[in-house]
Amino acid sequence: MEKIAIVTGGTRGIGKAIVYELCRKNIKVILNYKKSDSLAIKIKEELGDKIEIFKADVSKREEVRNLINFTLNKFGTIDIL
Repeated sequence: MEKIAIVTGGTRGIGKAIVYELCRKNIKVILNYKKSDSLAIKIKEELGDKIEIFKADVSKREEVRNLINFTLNKFGTIDIL
């Protein structure tokens, strides 16, 4: 069964490295980002169907709910956060 991970701050630094490593291990990743639309799209283009991208400010409760609901509606589970 495919594992599902949400990675916040996934367009830069440690978050980006985690996204690539999880994808290398065949884990489906929801890459969360706040501002970097172009970076998120570029990573999506590089990794293809291994990831989904979702824009949300994790300091805002409602946006976090939207991220969680998106993931659960699409995949039914969250295995790694």
